[in-house]
Formats: sequence, C-alpha cells, structure tokens
Amino acid sequence: MPLPEMAGMLLWIGNHVIALSRFGGFVMNRKLSERWHGPFWLGGMALALLPFFVAVGFNGPRAPWVLEAGKFGDNVIRSIWWALNGSALGGLIWLKLSGRTMIGSFRLWCAERHQFHWMWFIVSVGVFGFHNYLFLEGFRFTPIEKLSTMLGRVLTGAVIVGVYWLACGLSGALAPKKMRRWPWVVAAFLPFVMLADFVAILYWKNPIINLLNQLDEMGSFDLGSNLASSGVPAPPWAVVLSFFLVVWIFYLLFHWLAARNWISWLKMPRWILLVFLCGLWGGVWAEKAVGTSWKSRNALRWGHNVYDVHVIAGFEPPLGVAQFDVSFHPKALFEEREGVLGGDGKVKRPDIFIIMVESTRQDAIAPEHAPFLADFRDKECQKIGTTWASSNSTALSWYGLFHGSLPVFWPGEKAASVRESKLETPFWFLQLKQADYRMGIRTVCDLSYRNMGATSFGTNQELFEVYEQSPAGDIHWQDYYDQIPQREKTSFTSTVEALKLAPSSGNFYFIALDSTHYGYRWHEDFEPPYADYYDEAGIPGFPSDEDIASIKRRYHNSVAWVDLQVKEFVTELKKQGRYDDSVIIVTGDHGEEFYENGSWFHSSSLLPAQTQVPILIKWPKGVEAPPQASASHLDLLPSLRDLFDLPQVPGMLGRSLLKASDGERTQMSFACNTGVSGVCMAWYRDGWVATFVWENPFSYGPPEEIHLDDIIGPDGSIMLREKPSEWLDLLRQKFPDAPERLFSKFNVVTEGP
Repeated sequence: MPLPEMAGMLLWIGNHVIALSRFGGFVMNRKLSERWHGPFWLGGMALALLPFFVAVGFNGPRAPWVLEAGKFGDNVIRSIWWALNGSALGGLIWLKLSGRTMIGSFRLWCAERHQFHWMWFIVSVGVFGFHNYLFLEGFRFTPIEKLSTMLGRVLTGAVIVGVYWLACGLSGALAPKKMRRWPWVVAAFLPFVMLADFVAILYWKNPIINLLNQLDEMGSFDLGSNLASSGVPAPPWAVVLSFFLVVWIFYLLFHWLAARNWISWLKMPRWILLVFLCGLWGGVWAEKAVGTSWKSRNALRWGHNVYDVHVIAGFEPPLGVAQFDVSFHPKALFEEREGVLGGDGKVKRPDIFIIMVESTRQDAIAPEHAPFLADFRDKECQKIGTTWASSNSTALSWYGLFHGSLPVFWPGEKAASVRESKLETPFWFLQLKQADYRMGIRTVCDLSYRNMGATSFGTNQELFEVYEQSPAGDIHWQDYYDQIPQREKTSFTSTVEALKLAPSSGNFYFIALDSTHYGYRWHEDFEPPYADYYDEAGIPGFPSDEDIASIKRRYHNSVAWVDLQVKEFVTELKKQGRYDDSVIIVTGDHGEEFYENGSWFHSSSLLPAQTQVPILIKWPKGVEAPPQASASHLDLLPSLRDLFDLPQVPGMLGRSLLKASDGERTQMSFACNTGVSGVCMAWYRDGWVATFVWENPFSYGPPEEIHLDDIIGPDGSIMLREKPSEWLDLLRQKFPDAPERLFSKFNVVTEGP
C-alpha cells in the first residue's frame, strides 16, 4: 500500500477512534448528568424554601426576604416565587456543569411551536374577571365607569395569566424529564386560588390573603386555633387534605383538557403569545391613560386601591381624598402610686361582673327573642343611646376594653407577647388585686387565638383565682363546637357556686360566651323562639331575602339562649343578696352583619352593622348614672375607675359615663381585617361616619400618615362632591372633638388629588 494511502487510512481511523471515544465519553457524561439533574433541580428548590420553613414553620430567625409574623399568605406567595427561581437556578447549574445550553437561544425558544392551553386561559381569565367584579360591587360608580374599570381588570388578568403560563413553561423546560409536569401543578392551581378568593370576598368581603396571613400571627403556624376560633367546623388535617385533593383534581382536569384533540389546533410559536400579551398590556395602558381624563375622582381612586395586583405603573391615585400627618396620643400610662381601689370611692368594693357575648349587635337585644335583657336594659341599666365596640374583631375589642387604650397599640402588645413570651398585666387587674379582689376569667373560647389571653389579661395567670378557657385542640373538633352551650352553662354554674363561698363583696368575674358566633348554637334542652330557621351547612353566596331572614332567625335563637343564661345568673345574684350592690355589664365584642352591605359576619368593615353593640350597665344601688347620647368599650374602664374615685389617666380616650354628658361625642372603632374597603379606622357621631385608611394597617403600630377615605351621612357619601375643601370643612364640622382627643399632631398635607 502506498505510503500516502496508508497515512490517509490511519488518519481516518484515528479520527473515527477519537470521535468514538468522544461519543463514548459524552454518553457516559450524559448518563451521569441525567442522574444529577433531579437532585440539582430539587436542591435549588429546597435551598430557596429553607428560610421560609425555618422562619414560619419553626419560628426561627427570619431572612430579610421573609416577612414578619402575621404575613403567612404573603410568605406563601413569596415562597412559590423563590421555589420556582431556586429550581430554575439548580437546573441552570446542572446545564452548565454538563456542558449544555438551556434551549440554544432565546430566539429558538420563542420560535418553538408549543401547545397553548386556551381553555385554561379562558377559564382563568373568566374567574379573574368575575372575582374582580366582586370588589367593585357596592362602590359608587356610574355604569360606564364600572364597565371601563372591568375592561381594564380583564385585560390585566389576561396579561397575568399569560405571563404565568410562560413562567411555568420556562420552569418546566429546566426541570428533569420526570419532573417537568410539576410546574404545571402551579398553573393548574391558579383558577382554584382565584375561586377560593372569590368565596372569601363573597362571604366575608375579605381577600383570602388576609385570612391566610393570620395563620402565623403568633409567630408559628397554628391552623387549629384559627379554624376553631373562626367557627370553621373542620379539623386541620381535613383542611390540609382537602387542599391537596382539590389541587390534584385541578391538575388532572388541566391535563385532561390539554390532551383533547379539539384544542390541538392552537399549537403555535411562543413569540405569537408574547406579541399577544404585549398587545393586552397596551390595552391596559390605554384604559388607564384615557380613564384619567374622564373618570370621577372616586372611580379612579377606588378602581385602583381595591386591587393588590397591577401590571402597569404611573397611574396610581392617592390612597385617600386627603392626607394627614398625625401623631397618636401615647398609650395610657398608669402610676404605681395611684390610690387603692375600695378606699373613699362612691361604693366600697362592689362585685363586678362583665359578660361578653360574641358577635352581638345592638339591635339584637329585642323583646321578641331577648325579653330579659331588653327589660334589664330598659328598667335596670343606665340610659345610653348608640353604643359601639372599639373594633370589628374580638382581640382588639377586648384589648380596648381592659386597657382603656386605642386598638392601634394592640399589634405592639401582640408582638411583645410573641417575642418575649410574657406581657404585663393591665394595670386595672393589678389594682383589683391590691384591693384584695378575687378575680376569675371564664371563657368558652381558645384564648391562644391571636394571643387574646396575653393581650387582654397579661401572661401572669396566677393573679386570677380562676382562669378557664377551651383550647381547640383538646377535644374532637365537632365536640368542640357542639359543646359550646354546655360549656357556657358550666361557666355560669361554676361562678354561682364559687360566689356562695366568696366574701359578700370584692369579686370580679369576666365571663365570655360564644354561642352567638357563626354557627349560632343553643343547648339541646333549650326550646328556641323561632322554629323556622336556617338549618343547612354553609351560607348562600347570593342569598334571597328569605335566606337572610332565616339565618337571622337562627342567630336570634342563639341570642335567646344567651338571654336565658344571663337571666338565670342574675336571679342567682339576687338570691345571694349580691345584685343591688354589684356592677353588671353585658356587652358584645363586635356586631354581626347579615348582608346589609354585601357581607356576612364581621371583621370585614367598620360600618355600624359590624361595630354597634349593646352596652348594658347596671350600677350599684345609689350610684347616679346620667343618661348618655353614646358610649363605647373605651368608656368602660374610665367609668369603673371613676366609680372608685380614681383620676383619669392621660392616653385613655374614653370618658366616665358617671359624669354628665356635654353633648354627643365622637366614638371610634378600629379594624382588625380591613377587607376589600381597606378602611382602618372609623369615627361615628350624630348619624355620620368618617372612614380612614393607611398603609400597612396594624403591622407596625400607630401610623404617622393617614388618609380620609369617605364621609357618610344620612343621605349617603358626600365624596361625590368634587371639592376637597368641602370634605375637610365637613369633617371638622361633624367631628369637632375627634382630632384633639386622638392626636397630638393632626396636619393636613394634601387636599385631594
């Protein structure tokens, strides 16, 4: 063989050997890389989620990107985002180490034809649009303003859903083959999240994110206590199992629809979807830009502020119609050198009984279903006109009552109780103890919920001879609810028996009842006044007038059961000779709405249905109690202190009801959950209501900047007027005493947009 040919053959063989060796090495490297693809992808996800598990699940140190306790829902959203990014980063690292590229180039990825799930897109956008419509229901828009706003929200939803689809597709492309469907679980889950939010807004006028945020409010995740205290008749394991079951069903439905032949014609390059989304985004921009030229101030403001998610910036209206720089007066500070109770007061060491009835409206005390309490109010109690809770939720109302301070200070107390595991006892109870009062706390609810026990009574339970509660996890969940009436009966019986052995005076008891919470229960031996009541599971989303009336009859049956219990207790006090010289206070922690403003129950607004409560006060014999035009929970502690001739304390917003009134005073209430309205504080006076909003309500204590949201009079909102000066003049005219009582600084910064 000629040398040149031999040399050529050897070169050819050598090249092929090298090529084969490279191919063999590539195959070996490929197998190794494939095995490590999953661990890299999952490892990236796990590392991204680790700070959330440490902070939220185990109440450990918080990374800067993990929000504080009380933001569980927000942290869930953040954790999903971090998990997607972490898994994607893990996938990218694997691609780099294996010597590959993700897709080749962004251009190739955009040009790749893929199956777009248009059915999922339409369903998701439809649910988003209907969900967003609920936010606008009840707002004072003209039809054309509402139509324009809804058009903008539907386009916004389409952009969000489309971007969501692309993000899941990109995450799936980086995942190992066996895990590439996992990101689509998130996509399939999107309609379910919006449906759940739809239900939350429909029933409670509260986005589901607000409800989820409460789950770790005490520093660690506590689903059981929140379910029990919210009246949800289900154990935690059932809720968690149902959640994953629903997610799995949506996932299967998602892929079943994707596999149908009748949608396969929508296979298209990704760049078409990108262009389509850019067009939708342009539509959102156009609706915003054009709307600013013709929509009313209210339509622009409410149409933006009620939504958390926007895809375009630059069109944000002011939070309210007027902005104020404020400084709330400091929390009431008590001095150790104050006089001791029971000295030279109006009476000496009277028995004091406070009966707190859950979810009780002022108008619920009616002769038809509460004959004893109605008669007690009219014949035995101080004459008071309209009476108000200090909040639309239990924890803040109890705080305002026992501290005599504004509920804006409650978040700081709650945070301290979580951080330090202890909280000082309200000074009122310390004074009672100094006066040798025998004190008892009897509740049928779980005082760990939102740390109600610590923020209301302190963490030193040894001050109380009796400190009873009903932890939700101690018994089966169904028994927990069914036994509420019996536990109430036992609380009264135990108190009566204890009083038989107690001194003739100097006893304090706080008794909290829960039958009137949603579920509306009564004892099996009790015959309710209304036989035709709502007896089905759940509440209708779009109730008829008869549905509402039937549910109210059930509620009034539970009020009737409470009425009987209080009657029997008062009868026992009379038998023991304690009644005449006792202070007896019967009140509600907050009201209860029956769809008057499009919402159910409480904790979703500060309108009167949720904040007007009965305050019935029977003073000891011989104590003069002049009639009052109005009162609130914040007036109770100053009144009890006045009974013992103790001085008023700076920082106590309320006033003694034992002093003659110089006219109507502004009453205030504060929100726990701001609902879709965002209202944080309301003022009430002479049939007028002023509402205020601020950023991050109750996250960091009292705000330094608040915004006037609305002023509502007998003829409705006056915000339809377009002159900001009219709103401020009316605020000063209708609520002349409020700024000085609330604030040390109250300066107008802006007068409307």
